[in-house]
Amino acid sequence: MKSPSSIFFVSVLLVSLLTGVLSKPYFTDRVFYLYLSTFKFAGEQDSLVTYRSSTAGPVQVRTDDELHRTVIIGGKSYAIADKSIPYSTKYRVTYPNGHVYSVEDNNGYLLGYDDKGNIVMGIEAYANGERNKQEGEEDYPPSALVSAAYPDYHVKRGVPGFLFLALGLLIFGWCSFRYQAFQDFMFRISPQRLMYENPEPSDFYYFTSKVGGIVVMIGSIVVAFKAY
Repeated sequence: MKSPSSIFFVSVLLVSLLTGVLSKPYFTDRVFYLYLSTFKFAGEQDSLVTYRSSTAGPVQVRTDDELHRTVIIGGKSYAIADKSIPYSTKYRVTYPNGHVYSVEDNNGYLLGYDDKGNIVMGIEAYANGERNKQEGEEDYPPSALVSAAYPDYHVKRGVPGFLFLALGLLIFGWCSFRYQAFQDFMFRISPQRLMYENPEPSDFYYFTSKVGGIVVMIGSIVVAFKAY
């Protein structure tokens, strides 16, 4: 009959594996961001692609021709024109109010400029959970609109490798806590044992192994959250 601790560990392990499987879309779907909202592909009809977010209304991108796209947000249209030349990727962004900005691709990082050549930072300011729009600030930074218009600038979220690391730490911590054979093995490969003749693990060593195992298992939870 399995002990309660073994049942608990198996349950945690199964939950961890299930969480990893269910999290696959989170790590594989490519997304873009508009302020605090995350958008991902929801569907395509003719030349109109729709992206949806759980915290904001949909964003649509219409491909007008090879060099022109239109980003539609809340009924407003933002025109994006590809003005790239050899060795330089540039875009022109025209807002519904007639304002025009340029966006340059610097090794995958988009920088927006106004008509005077000043960088548009797109700094987000919030008060009580609501966006505090500054004077003269557009609804969306030009770089964010270009990012929305072109899937090449959409990104994958998280670091799934941390989940594998967390699972390994969980198993290692459990073995350190639960199995004396594993504790003995770790003692035998420890460089510290070379300092003694015919060394044998002490009761204190077994105690610290158990405590260390608990600490490692708790740490594995912290590492798992870093994946997101």
